[in-house]
Amino acid sequence: MLENKNKSHLKSEYSMHFPNVNSLTKISLGLILFTILSTALVYAETKPVDENNLVVNIVENAFSHEHYRYFDNTLISTNPGDSITITNNDSVSHSFVSGVSNTNNVGKINYDAFSVCEFDPNANSTYSNQSDTTNCDFTKDNRIIIGELSPGNSVTISIDEIGTYRIIDPDYPWMEILVYSFPTSSTEAEIRSEVNSTPSISKSIQNISVDINGVSFNVPYSVTGMAITGLESDTDSMSLIFSVDVTDSTGKLDVKFDRLFFDSIYDGVDDSFFILADGDETKFSETQTNFQSRTLRIDVPSGTEELEIIGSIFDSSKVIETPVIETPVIETPVIETPVIETPVIETPVIETITTNECGPGTVLEGDVCVLDQRCGPGTVLEGDACVLDSVPVSTPSTSPGITKELIISFTAAFVIAGIIGIIFALIAKANKNKN
Repeated sequence: MLENKNKSHLKSEYSMHFPNVNSLTKISLGLILFTILSTALVYAETKPVDENNLVVNIVENAFSHEHYRYFDNTLISTNPGDSITITNNDSVSHSFVSGVSNTNNVGKINYDAFSVCEFDPNANSTYSNQSDTTNCDFTKDNRIIIGELSPGNSVTISIDEIGTYRIIDPDYPWMEILVYSFPTSSTEAEIRSEVNSTPSISKSIQNISVDINGVSFNVPYSVTGMAITGLESDTDSMSLIFSVDVTDSTGKLDVKFDRLFFDSIYDGVDDSFFILADGDETKFSETQTNFQSRTLRIDVPSGTEELEIIGSIFDSSKVIETPVIETPVIETPVIETPVIETPVIETPVIETITTNECGPGTVLEGDVCVLDQRCGPGTVLEGDACVLDSVPVSTPSTSPGITKELIISFTAAFVIAGIIGIIFALIAKANKNKN
């Protein structure tokens, strides 16, 4: 049957079911263009998430001081006009205020008696210019006030000024966020050119020591057009504060930090240091970085008195917030000695029984009852007065036995007397007859 078909008819069927090369090319190009446009639209409408670390999460159990981790990010770099969102993932509500810490109390804070003072509109102290005459641990500045933030909710705050924001929860003051608001910094190209044109570190290297919770560390540095007069640490803000004296229009400080002593790391990777000259951002570059140390070259403007370098780790976090292991107090049991009570033996009172009791109206003198001459008949002595004797005088009664014996005795006596009389009569009569 195929042999009988017209060739032109077969060509028309072939062309109808199989598109030519030009058609396939157009379809492929259309699909590629559609994919590119779709991808561009998706990315154009999607905002980068947490690009500038502007999202802060309160971790679970942050209300407990023993938890040692309260936020997922405590150091934030922003620019004026940026916003920060705080999400409460804890089981209790939190509130936040911004203000100034008393630097005299660094390392001596007692959170059980932590004092927060209200904003004083007459006070002009700032984070870098503080008189420290107050007895408060923290003084509000009324720039940021967040009311109750219940569990699961979020709040967004706006950063409007240049400078440092120290934000705490007054109820749980160990929960603290540090926000550094910088003006627009130098372009990346300028920083790179400065890095390439600057030697890594001066040959005249000096050392200055600083104590971190009783442990001394050496910091190598070199300077041009300035001098370092002192160095102290602020473990609360994770910063080193250099006291400087700038003699040129702009001083240069090259400083090298051993990573085991001082570093800036976020999520396991190197993060940029924050450097403030009297509270304002200053230019700097990182001239050398390796697994042991990081070297910075810093521009210090004329008139600067304090240069603060802010990182995130002191001594690999071994010094900061070391949990205090409380030694349990073993109470020695008090053994109570039993008190043995000596029984009191009561001596029985032996009552002397007076056998020689006398009747009413008589008294005992010696062992003989005699008449009581003090009272008349029928009276007795009671106390010191004679009173009538209430005891009736009993008439002695003759018992039946005694009466019977008396009768028998008298009868016998009369019989005997009669017999004797008869005998005497007979004797008398006989004598009379004899005569």
